[in-house]
Amino acid sequence: MSSNLLSVFIGAVLLAAPYLAPSLFVSAWLSLVPLFWAIQRAGTLRKAVFCGWLMGFVAHLIGFHWLVYTISAFGGFPYSISAIVFLLYAALQAIQMALFALLVRSGGLGPLCIFPAVFWVALEFLFPLLFPWHVANSQVSFLWFIQSADLVGPYGASFIVVWFNAALFRALVSREQEPSVRFLPLGCSVFAIALSLVYGFQRIESVGEDMATARKLPVAAVQGNVDIDLKWNPVLAQKNFDEHRRLTDAADAVALVIWPESAVEFMVPEDLPALPPELMPSFKSGQTYFIFGAKSFRGTLGRPGAKAFNTAFFTDAKGRILGHYHKQVLLAFGEYLPFSKILSLLPGVPFADGFTPGPGPIAFHLPSGVRVAPLICYEDLMPDIARKFVSETRANILVNLTNDAWYGKTVGPWQHLWLSQSRAIETRRSLLRVTNTGVTSLVNAKGELVKTLPMFTAAVMQTEVEILNGETFYVRFGDWFAWGMTITSLAIILLGWKRSFRRTG
Repeated sequence: MSSNLLSVFIGAVLLAAPYLAPSLFVSAWLSLVPLFWAIQRAGTLRKAVFCGWLMGFVAHLIGFHWLVYTISAFGGFPYSISAIVFLLYAALQAIQMALFALLVRSGGLGPLCIFPAVFWVALEFLFPLLFPWHVANSQVSFLWFIQSADLVGPYGASFIVVWFNAALFRALVSREQEPSVRFLPLGCSVFAIALSLVYGFQRIESVGEDMATARKLPVAAVQGNVDIDLKWNPVLAQKNFDEHRRLTDAADAVALVIWPESAVEFMVPEDLPALPPELMPSFKSGQTYFIFGAKSFRGTLGRPGAKAFNTAFFTDAKGRILGHYHKQVLLAFGEYLPFSKILSLLPGVPFADGFTPGPGPIAFHLPSGVRVAPLICYEDLMPDIARKFVSETRANILVNLTNDAWYGKTVGPWQHLWLSQSRAIETRRSLLRVTNTGVTSLVNAKGELVKTLPMFTAAVMQTEVEILNGETFYVRFGDWFAWGMTITSLAIILLGWKRSFRRTG
């Protein structure tokens, strides 16, 4: 068992490494081999499942270690309590890998060692994660390989990486088999890699040509650099606001100015017709449009029926509010309390309303057919959210307003950026990320990181964003591949049960 545990720890390190440094993307292609070895050697199903859980647990401890700081800063807990909460989080998220080990041990590797890849995509698609990540995200430095995201979302690259791991494991351990049998799965998976690379090369070329001829929108992304210790302090709210306005005043004339999530620290009525003049930044052009993040409310604060939202507002140069978007996917325990209405029925437990989720995707319309999708916070980590913005509102720019100051001076803000890069490839839209303390950045439609601002620096990133209007296969048909792998997984499981019943009947 000790050798199994060592193997699992090695696999966890290999799996987590690319999420801390994308240049280590190669390690993901080897990361599951130790797990398959441990699953095969485990004496019982329970031990095999434990090996899977342990690998997931350790991988989360390594890959998301910065969450201890975030839990402490966001929740106000002592570090010791934050560490315990983080351990619980990692233990729960590791259930995904435990289920993977259960399926692999029960269903085997299958023809051409393809079963683990099928199982993994189904779990990646269905298993709830607080911070959604995909194996494909480990390959953000391998751009040729992940271009298939515009066909199948992030699941195609994940499928091939897991398939290669399973095939490599078979080739390494099945020495008694004929070479033609032993290496056939590996050869097929390598062929799939080659096809993906050929497609990726072609798509990078064609998308690059589209970008070269596309209209460009001049934008200014304002990074105010207001640390969490200074945020939501009523005494400092005006000073923080003035810092954003000072940076904006110094920017050149652009078509669109964007401030990050919660840049305005005053509660804004949802139906406010216009910003007061004292709250409006000055623009070099009367044709400039303005997007900013703020908390908004409906009704009367403190009264029954009042609702609060995490909102992106859209105004013209005169401050007239032209639209707003309420964040759809709220962060559990940070923006809302799960089961709060049930808990409020218990004696001695006060009812606490959090934010209310918004109704759906809404695009902000600029002249000449420019339509901006305002993703808030970690909504840029969710493939289906960005896809629906494009398919339902015809958005041709993705903008992410976020406040990653909660992650501190860790790899967390960079990890948020890396996990979001695939949204640009899936939709073939530029992704402009406007953050409070960093990493403010531009990702183009090829998934390339074009430009960033230094972290924890007050600055403005002025750049031009391509306006692309094509519709990708993934935008049009959604998660067809992930659903297909889910149905196939169910079929494999049911057939396995049927065979078991026949053997025991």
